Amino acid sequence: MSSIFQNSDRKGFTLLEVMISLFILVMIGTTTSKAVIDAARLKEILKDETEFYGEFRTSTGFIERDLAQVFNPRWFLPPDHQKLDFFGGSQVRLTDQADPIPKIGVDEIVRRTRGTASQSFEYWGPVLDASGIRASRFQGKEDRFSFVAASHARIYQMKKESIYSKIRYEVVRQGPNPNLTKEENDKAAGLFSLNKIENTRPFELEEPREAPHLQSYLILSNIKKIRFTYFKAGDKDGKPDWDSETAEPPGSFPATVQMEVTLIGPKDRILEERVRFNLETPNELLPKTY
Repeated sequence: MSSIFQNSDRKGFTLLEVMISLFILVMIGTTTSKAVIDAARLKEILKDETEFYGEFRTSTGFIERDLAQVFNPRWFLPPDHQKLDFFGGSQVRLTDQADPIPKIGVDEIVRRTRGTASQSFEYWGPVLDASGIRASRFQGKEDRFSFVAASHARIYQMKKESIYSKIRYEVVRQGPNPNLTKEENDKAAGLFSLNKIENTRPFELEEPREAPHLQSYLILSNIKKIRFTYFKAGDKDGKPDWDSETAEPPGSFPATVQMEVTLIGPKDRILEERVRFNLETPNELLPKTY
């Protein structure tokens, strides 16, 4: 008769084996959770950097589009228009059957332009010949440039807007952001931003300070350093400024605008870029009246 106190043949786990198993499970869990946390953190970093680089490409795309469609109505004039002499009172033929662009006299031009025919403005130069057509003006400095472009997109079909607009890109000191903390704003206090100002009434000579058709857009922010340089076609060395009124040859626009910029990205990452924008400017077609 067997006793209830008889030793059983079944074997169990020892305390040491259980502790080793628990240690292995803890190590696996710790390693797995760390990998999951690192993967999530890396995903956030990649997301921030992807958005940052995407915003930079989008911003430079705006500049590239505007500069590629720079506009000067005098590029399309025939080359033999007679120069005007506003002070000598010279007159020209009022009509010419062989010329598709009618000619008008000095007195008539002065009357129609209300005495501003010989003046230059930020976006427009003087009237140079009997066509009465002004030259648009390109002005560039190391921290800004302005021009007339045929790049305006009319969103609403019935809105009275031209495809032409006056555009200025300018660097300004970055103001405080209401969405950031005081500490974050203090940290960004010495940075700059690049703004685009667009006037959808391009043929007005004077620039209003505020108007419904004057819009400002933030193009780039958190700029530590930025500089624009202007190049003639075929030149290796650029110029820190450009004015089509005093350019050589007169009336010409730069062939290329170069932007050197240093940006502060996510997690204080530094982005240094040099971007070149080509202008589709037919400078070789400038009339001889320049």
